[in-house]
Amino acid sequence: MAAEPSAAPRASGPIERARQSEARKLARRSFLRVSVFAGLALSFGAMTAGFLGFFNLRKPSGFGGLVNVAANRIPHPGAEPTRISEGKFWLVNLDGSEGDVLGVGGTGGLLALYWKCPHLGCAVPWVGGFNGAEVNFPGIVGWFRCPCHGSTYSRAGIRVYGPAPRPMDTMALTVNSNGSVDVNTGAVTSGNNNNPLRAVAYNG
Repeated sequence: MAAEPSAAPRASGPIERARQSEARKLARRSFLRVSVFAGLALSFGAMTAGFLGFFNLRKPSGFGGLVNVAANRIPHPGAEPTRISEGKFWLVNLDGSEGDVLGVGGTGGLLALYWKCPHLGCAVPWVGGFNGAEVNFPGIVGWFRCPCHGSTYSRAGIRVYGPAPRPMDTMALTVNSNGSVDVNTGAVTSGNNNNPLRAVAYNG
């Protein structure tokens, strides 16, 4: 009769305890590695979100991006310009050749004038009561006039007086089907005597 195989010898007590201790150490190291990688991933995600927010890459709006001006904020032809604070520009609706003080052939429409004076960067206000006779343009009342050094501009941003090196800068403007307009405040073009020709027709 064949002899039955003997049972496998059991690990001695000290060896088994050492094996279990090593297994626990490996488990702790694995847990720590997972925790570190998870923390790094969360930190990277937060940094990426902050980066996108800081540089406004997701959907730029406000100054530096697109600013939508509702139809009810757009001035009527010949009315006083509307100050659009969120975009740092004046929205002007020229009535025919209004503002074309040098006679370059302007026919009217909307202009978005960056309110930063091309001289030293002061914010240029609209002065509705200013008489053009003071700057050799009698009969025209209402001008943009820099409070810092007196540079004076027509409704179309044409410089007629003062130390500014050029007319007021303009921003790209698009008319929407609902009567509102989008002004791209990140697309600024240096002012020129042809500013009146940059006006966009508007029938809203």
